[in-house]
Amino acid sequence: MSTPPPPPAAGTAGAAATSTLPGGTTGAGPHVHAALPPHAGQAPPPKPNVFVRTWGHRGKITFGLFLAYSSANFFYNWRLQKIRDTIPPDTILHWRITDGSIVETDTDKGYYQKVLRAAGGDSPAPVSTLIDVVTAIKHAKDDPRIVGIMANFSSANKTQQGKGLGLAQIQELRNAIQEFKEAKAKALGGEDKVSLIAYTDSFDNQSQYYLASVFDKVYMQPSGSIPLVGLSSTVPFFKTLLGRFGIQVRAEARKEYKSMVSPFTETELPPPQKQNLFDLLKGLNSQILADIAKSRARALGSDPVEKLNHLIQIGPFMGSEAKDEGLVDGLVYKRDCGKMIEKQGAFGLAHYMRVKAKEHTNKLAKTGEPSLVVGIVYLIGGIKRGGGDFGANTIVKGIREAANDPTVDAVVLRIDSGGGDVIASDTIGDAIRWCQDEKKKPVIVSFGNTSASGGYFVSTHAKAIMAQPTTVTGSIGVASLRPYFTPEFFKLIGVSVEQFFTGSSDTSFLNDLEGAALTRYKRQIDVTYSDFVKRVADGRNLTIEQVENVAGGRVMNGKEALKAGLVDKLGGLSQAVRLAGDYGLEAHKAAGHLPSIVQVENIVVKVFPKPKPWLQQLVESMTGDEAVDMYAKEKVRAMMMKVWSGDFGGLIQEMGLGEEVFGGSGVGQQRLEIEDLRVV
Repeated sequence: MSTPPPPPAAGTAGAAATSTLPGGTTGAGPHVHAALPPHAGQAPPPKPNVFVRTWGHRGKITFGLFLAYSSANFFYNWRLQKIRDTIPPDTILHWRITDGSIVETDTDKGYYQKVLRAAGGDSPAPVSTLIDVVTAIKHAKDDPRIVGIMANFSSANKTQQGKGLGLAQIQELRNAIQEFKEAKAKALGGEDKVSLIAYTDSFDNQSQYYLASVFDKVYMQPSGSIPLVGLSSTVPFFKTLLGRFGIQVRAEARKEYKSMVSPFTETELPPPQKQNLFDLLKGLNSQILADIAKSRARALGSDPVEKLNHLIQIGPFMGSEAKDEGLVDGLVYKRDCGKMIEKQGAFGLAHYMRVKAKEHTNKLAKTGEPSLVVGIVYLIGGIKRGGGDFGANTIVKGIREAANDPTVDAVVLRIDSGGGDVIASDTIGDAIRWCQDEKKKPVIVSFGNTSASGGYFVSTHAKAIMAQPTTVTGSIGVASLRPYFTPEFFKLIGVSVEQFFTGSSDTSFLNDLEGAALTRYKRQIDVTYSDFVKRVADGRNLTIEQVENVAGGRVMNGKEALKAGLVDKLGGLSQAVRLAGDYGLEAHKAAGHLPSIVQVENIVVKVFPKPKPWLQQLVESMTGDEAVDMYAKEKVRAMMMKVWSGDFGGLIQEMGLGEEVFGGSGVGQQRLEIEDLRVV
């Protein structure tokens, strides 16, 4: 019995299978095998755990999570916005109105301050333009989903005193609300089915009540009051004060009704000017009372106008007095008003503007309906030379841009100005004539609260002039003030002066005008006045005598101006836009561009001059204002959302490289809406 061979050594495949060759190398025996790996025969190394493998792919996983989160967040916000933008049936529009919440145009730099105050916890009313608000109300009257409007005039959350609405602006809003009331009563089967409610804690001024009175129901907090006191005017006179300081004023006015110089040359108004001012106030007051009486006839009794004439003599009124006299329908709190309409849907008017504008634009895109394009240029405040928001250069630039825009069919110049520089007025007037004569585009002038003196001067050759009944206009006259600092003035301040001239001394305020110099000065005023009268006669197709009968510096309201031939039609900015569109259409027909039977209902509005790209505005506004940073952040966020959703057309709009217009019977304009900042 043989002994079995010993087991092979560890790490070998078997002794018989290997041999050592000369040189120390391992060779194969009869069956050759490859060299074994270093760890052959050892336990395999442990596999990496899940954490290690995950860490190795951390970049891909992070990107995937970011992508998933961004997609989910975008879809969530998109869906939420869709829900917000859905207008339910039986909806009541909620409208917050405070001084400064409605403006003619949105270039007021004070808006940023409202945003800053909102960031501090207050909730100021959104700022909207007059034309946008009127347009929204006009759309709402034909929208079956809307059954009413609830307006809140309360000043509790007001953080800044803005400029209130003027009488002509209020009349335009009242007319739009009255149209809404009548259309809804017809559509819903009776006035009792329409919810038109105005509420306030207290009326700050008479103008607020004038607007609120057009609503069916007016409610006020028990502690509130109504300053219904009629119209008044206070004129200070400085002649005596200036005389004490050794300052005299050389003044020339054409003619007897031109009252601009009187505060510096008189101690009271001359009789013609006094009568003119009283007649103006009386006429405006009568219109206000007539409008309120028509709206509040049921509550005021059998002779509402007579009652209101009596009430303005004894106002203002506390809450209980206002209720007893029929000026308000109840003394309640805001929460009580909310209960009246709690069964209906609620939608902010500012939000409705944006949603309805988008709906209307989409509708026009689908139907392919033709539209007319009207350009609007705003002239607000004193007329002056140079640039700035409303300087002559800026206004002319706007008119020229509109005239040169091939898509624009007509132009509306909206004026709210008491006058100003003659040269600047002449420059703007020439731009209007150029637009009509050279570019063949009609210009319609729309008067706002005031368009007098230089405001009327620029308008004489427009295709048509429109004004509200309460617009203050006219003042076809010229005035000039030239101060003279007497030696007594310099003695008073302890200064001695020597003058040296190589030519005329007429421009020096240290010399009074006498003799030939005074004659030349008066002749300049006469020539300017004669030119003004001739412009009016030529532009309005009147005789010099007809113009003289209403000139001489006399001011009047819109109704009187219509009778005098200085205004063609009564109406607001929205009606002026419609009229401009009609004139533009007729111009196309006359030129043979369109058949005579074509009718176009839709109007698109563009505002000129075009605003600068937002980035340029931002750079120019770098003053450390926190609102600018908020504006920039919102713009960046909006652009990123457009990129993420693939909406490159929207991206172009956000970058300020495109134009956004609001079509339809109303209008809209390129603008930054404060609501879009989402500061609450």
